Amino acid sequence: MLIYRDNIILDKDFPFAINQVQLKKADNCRDSFHWHSCCEISYVESGSGSYFVNGRQYEMEAGDMIIFNHVEPHGWLVESEEMLMTVMVFSTELVSNLNYDYLKPFVERGSNFKNKIDREELLTSDIVHMVKEIYNEHQAQKQGHRLLILADMLRILTLLIRYYQKDLEPGRTTETLTDKKYNMKRLEEAFHYINSHYTEKITLKEVAESVFMSENYFSFYFKKITDTSFMDYVTGLRLKRVNELMKTTDMSMYEIAMESGFHNMANFYRIYKKHVGALPTRRRE
Repeated sequence: MLIYRDNIILDKDFPFAINQVQLKKADNCRDSFHWHSCCEISYVESGSGSYFVNGRQYEMEAGDMIIFNHVEPHGWLVESEEMLMTVMVFSTELVSNLNYDYLKPFVERGSNFKNKIDREELLTSDIVHMVKEIYNEHQAQKQGHRLLILADMLRILTLLIRYYQKDLEPGRTTETLTDKKYNMKRLEEAFHYINSHYTEKITLKEVAESVFMSENYFSFYFKKITDTSFMDYVTGLRLKRVNELMKTTDMSMYEIAMESGFHNMANFYRIYKKHVGALPTRRRE
């Protein structure tokens, strides 16, 4: 699994964007997750696929919606040849300055929370209708379009508050927005460190210290965000590198293992077979 930050640049005066995105089956990369510093509300126009977030897989078809906050790594797979999405993103500051309650569906969640909102839910058609109006206003750019967009945005967020309210447990303490942003920032630095050093003899202690976390807390938070352990994440990067080198180079298996971060051949063969199901074989393209 590779987790990276998607640097979405929004207008400083009106931090909002909406676009139609064509996802293609040919571009599927299950091991690649991204996150961004803005909230997202998206729905499927056509096609089908799956989204992966917080250790769950959500199967998506035309009419289904999904939401992500600004600290949730997520990935996707297209099952049809193409999946057309309408993707709406906005900075938390766009609405939090009006009333922090508008962000509740994104930052205060119960144990039964689901990112996906099924097309059969009563509110889905209302929200999709408003998203279409927002898209048209954003495309036309007529006078006052930002006011109309914001008005529809606030109505959508209010409907989401009502929809998710049933999942919130009375008196439940939640990690604050500030804490989430701070911890995700530190994890971003950890991902960068791991991705730059995974071919070396990297340790949990070393990475935790690089982002000023204790080993135990870093291990817990890493697992919470990625749904995988630190060591499994590193191993995944190394195995991906092995497969790339087997396909694209004439290096020996020993050289490939060393280049990918495996410094013991017996251990390399054991781990490869455990994760792949067979011993490595040359697949030069």
